[in-house]
Amino acid sequence: MYSCQKSLASVVLGEIVCITGMHSEQWSIKDFAPIDYIPAASFVTVYDSGHIRVEGKYFQDFINEIENGNIHPKIKRVFTLEEIVEAHTFMESNSGGGKIVVVL
Repeated sequence: MYSCQKSLASVVLGEIVCITGMHSEQWSIKDFAPIDYIPAASFVTVYDSGHIRVEGKYFQDFINEIENGNIHPKIKRVFTLEEIVEAHTFMESNSGGGKIVVVL
């Protein structure tokens, strides 16, 4: 049994497992099906932005719209690079309610 199968099998009743970091859009274990290994009455969720492919042009268009004042993202706090530890602590506190910006 692979370590990820062991990890899924150890989930406590009612807990949530979030699967992240899939490499190359495929499981590292051939024909792996996580749902086969998680105990009943537990939950699996996944974060995977890999299926969303956006050309760089569209991202640049978005940045241009912000710079031109046509889009106004909600910015909760701005930190300097020297405040990166504080910025990360703030992010982990889930008290953002907006974007957290680090200025280089």
